Amino acid sequence: MRERATRFWPYWVEGAKALRKRKPEIEKRAAQRTLLFMGTFSVEPRFFEYAYHGGPLGELVQWTDLICSLYILGHDLDISANTDDLKKRLNVPKLKNCASASRDDDYDQIFTDYNGHKLIAFAVGPNHSQYRCKIRILDSFGTDAEFNFAEYSEPIPGGRSPWANADVNLRQIFTMFPHSPDNSFLGFVVDSPVNDTKVKKVEKKSKKPIGLVYGKEARFWKGHKDYLDTLSKYLEMHATTSGPEGDLKSLPDYVINHGILKGGDLQKLLDQSKVFIGLGFPYEGPAPLEAIAHGNIFLNAKLDPPQNRLNAAFFQLKPTFRALTSQHPYAETFIGEPHVFTVDIKNVSVVENTIKKILKTKVKPYLPLEWTPEGMLERISSFAENMKFCYGYDKIWPPEDELQLILGDEGISCKEACWKKGLLCESLFFNKINTKESFKELRIECDTRDDRGSLVMPAYISAEKSCVLQNHPLLFSCVASKAKHTRLCPCRDFQPQQVALCKKCT
Repeated sequence: MRERATRFWPYWVEGAKALRKRKPEIEKRAAQRTLLFMGTFSVEPRFFEYAYHGGPLGELVQWTDLICSLYILGHDLDISANTDDLKKRLNVPKLKNCASASRDDDYDQIFTDYNGHKLIAFAVGPNHSQYRCKIRILDSFGTDAEFNFAEYSEPIPGGRSPWANADVNLRQIFTMFPHSPDNSFLGFVVDSPVNDTKVKKVEKKSKKPIGLVYGKEARFWKGHKDYLDTLSKYLEMHATTSGPEGDLKSLPDYVINHGILKGGDLQKLLDQSKVFIGLGFPYEGPAPLEAIAHGNIFLNAKLDPPQNRLNAAFFQLKPTFRALTSQHPYAETFIGEPHVFTVDIKNVSVVENTIKKILKTKVKPYLPLEWTPEGMLERISSFAENMKFCYGYDKIWPPEDELQLILGDEGISCKEACWKKGLLCESLFFNKINTKESFKELRIECDTRDDRGSLVMPAYISAEKSCVLQNHPLLFSCVASKAKHTRLCPCRDFQPQQVALCKKCT
């Protein structure tokens, strides 16, 4: 974390200057007292040591960039990965089962993960209610409403998850990528120079263009021999794979393996590469965006059928039903060709035709604003200033005039309904549309009216000719759908290259 923060610091400074120039009002925002409690690293401190041995690098990247963002924005930070230290910082009641008065000097916001949330709840006991609205939970893959609501009584396909059950507003859950509009997109900064479009590609000394395989462990390579053999006819194949010597011997002989590289060395290799080669796993990592930012074309593995908790062991315990259509859905959906080619890597003829097309394609390094220091600073600043969940905070954010009420097609989710209109579902607006007046505005005639605790409400049920409102705020969901239910959906626009913010969001 220290190495990344130090190496990136000049980029953070440039990003802050650019944001200040574009939004000078940002300097007037008040500093907030902030606790960052890295719960998972408190439970397993060795995760820090695993960073250069194939460990959870993505989580460390996100924590580092969050800390840098909050620090450079001027917030007051306390950082902890120790439960004893945690108890000293929080308002722990003197009597075990008796809540105490809240403190005037307590934290404004607390960033943690699911392990950390459990440790905080255990540490403060009956005082947990004082902190629930201040919690911000880092969760890479996101959380759906039925997993977040601990008292959800309907059967959940695949069973409940050991994670989630936090009973927070779903927007208090912060993800690596903007894959679920129910949660908030925290993100990270992609490892690349600030002026990405001006990056010069290093001349390659090899006869073939270099293809860098995205597979840090030898086990990721299994079952892909035909795919890799096909690519090796056109590319000089390189890798950064680690593991026992016996496992590494299973890599094809034509692969030049560099082992795990530190940031600066990896960037040099990416500058020399033409194609970044996906193997289908790991899912949704930072590396493809880094490669694209260095002028590589990403060969993104299509997942057919889409992978979710019901058909993939990796997602079995994740608190979401989100189904991945490719190894990197963000790259597939928000970037696409010519920087990203999503293909069935099991179809050798398709792979061969695609690599021929890629070799004829010239691209400039590309990086959307939301993955730059400037973009992340803008996003974090906006969240800290405007996203409040504690009782008594009356400001409506996003601004209410950004709300666009949409009637979806029968049987589809609000996420789909809004996207069809070029918009995003905004779950913070559900309370605003959960009214009888919304049905009237959409000219829906109701034979009966009701309210229910259901993931798809508010909605019109055609079989009953009934207009039904939501009766539990923790069950509002952008992603849920149900046959014969036509959903009322709160949509908003979004800024190009900054999907977390609406066009009028500051």
